Amino acid sequence: MLNYSRSRRIIKNIFYVVFLACFFCAATATAFASSGKIDVSPSSTACISIIYGVVCSVSLILLICQCCLIKDKDTRLNLLFVSVLICNIGYFALSISRTLEEALLANRIAYLGSVFLILFMLMIIVKVCNISYPSWLYAVFVCISIGVFLIAASGGYCGWYYESASLEIINGVSRLVKVYGPLHWVYYVYLLIYFLLMIAAIIYSLIRKTVESYKYAVFLAAVVFGNIGIWLIEQLIDMGFEFLSVSYVISEMLLLLLYGIIQDYSARSFDASEPFGASGAFGSSGTQHSSDGSLKFADYRLDYIIGRIPQIELLTSREMEVFEAILKNMKRKDIADELGVTEHTVKKHTSHIFEKLEVSSRRDLFEKLRNR
Repeated sequence: MLNYSRSRRIIKNIFYVVFLACFFCAATATAFASSGKIDVSPSSTACISIIYGVVCSVSLILLICQCCLIKDKDTRLNLLFVSVLICNIGYFALSISRTLEEALLANRIAYLGSVFLILFMLMIIVKVCNISYPSWLYAVFVCISIGVFLIAASGGYCGWYYESASLEIINGVSRLVKVYGPLHWVYYVYLLIYFLLMIAAIIYSLIRKTVESYKYAVFLAAVVFGNIGIWLIEQLIDMGFEFLSVSYVISEMLLLLLYGIIQDYSARSFDASEPFGASGAFGSSGTQHSSDGSLKFADYRLDYIIGRIPQIELLTSREMEVFEAILKNMKRKDIADELGVTEHTVKKHTSHIFEKLEVSSRRDLFEKLRNR
């Protein structure tokens, strides 16, 4: 099992190198285009449809890689990658449209992806930052996103979002020429609020120390500020190309790398060969009973625990650290001090651990280990 785990990590690292190379290539191309060294103006857009097609293909490849590489499936991450793919399909379809109706439909597809990907990106940041929120709040965000999409999709049906729209084809590449309507500002406000919420979540996690590592916060900040920068450039300069399509792909690469790092760190915890806890004499089971009915796990190896409770593989890296402390029978306050987090965070992690391991308390957990 350990050899397979190491082999899979090697394969993942190869993929990460490829993703980083793609990231730097895409970032370099974006920088050159923004500086005017690459001409993507409407008068020289013969290859823009091909570029959109390539970006769309890369989005599909990343979606497949995400499904294959990320062990702990996250619905929000899946939906983010699907949303980016939908958005880029819309951009590509718009560039090859030959009628106004086709162009407007492609534009709606692009908005469908872009409206919801910003929502799922916020949810991912909140999760990585270990910020809790009521379930009803997510439902409110979804309803708001649906409302914004319906407004953005109204172009061609009424004058809310676009007062008028016409199709322009230059060098075989199509684009919409739009006159914005009275509700076009809603989308800008929507993006602004979500970007501010992302920044606030990252800052909050750093202040309250809910994020597992400062490196995670740096990754998330790079994703957020990168997209904000590209969006602002597009608002100020009409380059004839939606560089957000490339920015979204870069964001996917960074998030995939971040999830891979988190998963790889968790896997290394599972492969730990060194014992933990205080030394002591144990029988063949490797456990020692204490007077309070708990188990002392001195010299107790993680791979042995995995063999007894397969569900432990569902734990995240931080949950594994809390789990190890629980095995040492540490109090919640001591765990919080050792990990540099709040007691509330430890309580939340403990709740997730019990839920994943199908127990309701520490005593149930010790009893489950004792009986296996």
